[in-house]
Amino acid sequence: MPDSFRLGWPNRITIIRVLLIGPFVVCLLNMNDADHRELRWVAIVIFALMAFSDVLDGYLARRLHDESPLGKFLDPLADKLLIIAAVVILCVGGVKDTSDTGSRGHLLLPNWAAVAAIGKDLVVSIGFGLVHLATGRIYIRPRLAGRCCTVVQSALVLGMLLWVDLPPALADLPRLLWWLATMLAAVAAVDYIVMGNRYVAAVGAEAKHHGRGG
Repeated sequence: MPDSFRLGWPNRITIIRVLLIGPFVVCLLNMNDADHRELRWVAIVIFALMAFSDVLDGYLARRLHDESPLGKFLDPLADKLLIIAAVVILCVGGVKDTSDTGSRGHLLLPNWAAVAAIGKDLVVSIGFGLVHLATGRIYIRPRLAGRCCTVVQSALVLGMLLWVDLPPALADLPRLLWWLATMLAAVAAVDYIVMGNRYVAAVGAEAKHHGRGG
């Protein structure tokens, strides 16, 4: 089996993280049912496990020198699938306070925040395909803006899931996070577009140089 498709421990952990998205989504879809209040906490635990596995597979890949093209593809894919699924459900169903008092009411993620999150990932995915078509190469490079955006988006999902239990002083934290996540999504999308254009230009210049050299 080629090294790029070898399933070392980092890739195995990443695949487990992808598989955990299924039960996480099921919990989100049913957590607002008053008869299944515990599912919100199950979702929080699964989310925490996925976050820990994200850190763990990166650490193992560096420690074991087991970085691979498959891992570089699967790791951001897992993040994108998780964020997209979460923001769509939180935009449509939101989080309801199903406690006996129900004093918090209902928190919905604004549709523009969900569109920004999904739009950024569409820009990255389409850009990846266009770069491959233009250069014939697979180019995957994590960017600081993209990483920061993913961290804040993850904090947003977790903040909304914990919203019912937040102290009054932090009740508006999810709203602050969805504004911050939206701004970072816009910055990350522009950054990826600029990076992709520069890479295509660099490959084109390299091809011309080799052409003259030949």
